[in-house]
Amino acid sequence: EVFMRHTIAGLGTTLLFALFSLFTPSAFADGSVADVLFQAHEKMLNSRCIAESVATDSGGKESRSKITFDTVKRMQISSDEISMIIIPEGTWMRSGGGEWTKPPIDMSAMVKRLMPSTIEEIRVGTSNVKDEGMQSIDGQQLRAISYDVNTKIMGIAISSRNTVYLDASGRIVRSVSDGSAMGHKSHTVQNIKYDDSIRVNAPG
Repeated sequence: EVFMRHTIAGLGTTLLFALFSLFTPSAFADGSVADVLFQAHEKMLNSRCIAESVATDSGGKESRSKITFDTVKRMQISSDEISMIIIPEGTWMRSGGGEWTKPPIDMSAMVKRLMPSTIEEIRVGTSNVKDEGMQSIDGQQLRAISYDVNTKIMGIAISSRNTVYLDASGRIVRSVSDGSAMGHKSHTVQNIKYDDSIRVNAPG
């Protein structure tokens, strides 16, 4: 677990927030809003998509991350410093543009603890949910829903104020988060694009 926590630190809060904000909708809204959120996140758990994030820390420094999902069971995650492929066949990691190597332990266990795999797990730690109505974002009319998250993952306290934006088909296509973890504050904007042709395989 010490290795996992150091690896989380290596991934950075940018990627931590990127992973976490993908799968944290409301548990305590009124029924209609909760239903919309649960359905949207259930779609994400089973979708092929790319989530690209830009985070700005309290000092104004920007960092970027990208998560490619071949459903939640097969993914490639990357930040400015590190990249990982996590699939049932194994886990691979590399720093920068270096060679892919297998870490000393199965990193898929760490990621599973960072991300919920069922709607029930999504319920934990979420509050203050509000339907913000329709908003125009980059020329699209999207439904906005805001909520707070306060929880711990592997002993790391995470708190954030989040707004997710749903398209006409009920899919989350954008999220904005102001959060704090590991003593760092970050403003993260995440855009999500769905593409059923996405595949994540072992490095060749």
